[in-house]
Amino acid sequence: MMLPTDLSLKDGQIVTVRSYTSGDFEPMVSMFSQLSGDALQYGLPPYDRARLERWVSGVNGGILLLVLDGENVVGAATIWASQLKRLRGIGEFATYIHQDYHGKGLGTFLTKTILEEARRKGFHRVTLEVVAENIPAIKAYERAGFVQKGRLKDAFLDDDGKYHDQLVMGVIL
Repeated sequence: MMLPTDLSLKDGQIVTVRSYTSGDFEPMVSMFSQLSGDALQYGLPPYDRARLERWVSGVNGGILLLVLDGENVVGAATIWASQLKRLRGIGEFATYIHQDYHGKGLGTFLTKTILEEARRKGFHRVTLEVVAENIPAIKAYERAGFVQKGRLKDAFLDDDGKYHDQLVMGVIL
């Protein structure tokens, strides 16, 4: 599939997935500022302007895709490319979807789309870490082809003051 591409969500709503451009920064900041506590529960906030600028600038050689509903950014996914010679072709995946778009098939579609783009760009392997209790995300990653590679005990300190395990997942492209 070539980008941009449209997706009809489970409720019939149409969104567009496409590559990030510099003009998308402000709408992306707006989306992150509107994410609920539930949407950020397993993320690494704060997602302020400075952090998002570092996030975007760190993508060099990688991929940053956005999901748009009209002019509004409602999702983002990235694969950061390792800059080390021995890790060439290895990427690390992260994604965020606005809470109003959860449970509509967007997570699986966005993950499959970015993996297809990674394959096209010559990536060999993509990995991610996800909190073990984040079942909806894990299911979306598995539907996109990721498999569990390991478990990191007590690797994520949640807002509840407790440590949670993280799963390491990966896919060979």
